[in-house]
Amino acid sequence: MTAPLPLSRDRILQCALAVADRDGLDATSLRRVATELSVHVTSLYNHVPTKEALLDGVVEELLGSAALPLGDVTWQEWVRVFVDEIAALAKTHPGSFAVLLRRPVQGARATATFESGLAAFQRAGLADRECFAAVKSVALSVVGCCMEQAYAGAGGEELRTDVESLSWQDFPVLHQVTQTADDVDIVATLREVLVAGLAEQVRAARSANR
Repeated sequence: MTAPLPLSRDRILQCALAVADRDGLDATSLRRVATELSVHVTSLYNHVPTKEALLDGVVEELLGSAALPLGDVTWQEWVRVFVDEIAALAKTHPGSFAVLLRRPVQGARATATFESGLAAFQRAGLADRECFAAVKSVALSVVGCCMEQAYAGAGGEELRTDVESLSWQDFPVLHQVTQTADDVDIVATLREVLVAGLAEQVRAARSANR
């Protein structure tokens, strides 16, 4: 008979991520995870004492599973890789993706990419508050951009404006552009808009420091 796997924080968090992906964040509780692991809920408390700590761990697991930029990278590389990897998480983990808007990032593993981004913008010449604003803006932009996709991927209703009910006379451009909307890569557009906008900030900072 195979001995049961020992209970550990990593095992608990991996189970919580699986529950969130399958059944959504609202279903991801200590009691539910304990049931999945066939243990009493009090067995989890030494590893994960509260639901908030459990969801913080889901954030850690989620970001830890992505190939997010680390170390000495240029700020442009950080933005492009970060945006692409977060967008990939929305596809592979639609059920748990919303946790990125509901809980803060905690722990060294999940935070390492943000240290890399801050350092990259600092090397580019931005002041500390500008570095924070740049990294925070990129993170919130891509998570917000991908929420619709994650919602649909988790079984939610596809969110679409009812353009057909609007008159062509009053909304001619909207009718025209929505005919090709399915071919638009929103993530790629966002990525390059962020790079272009931040490039202007970097140029302004370097000019001011001359």
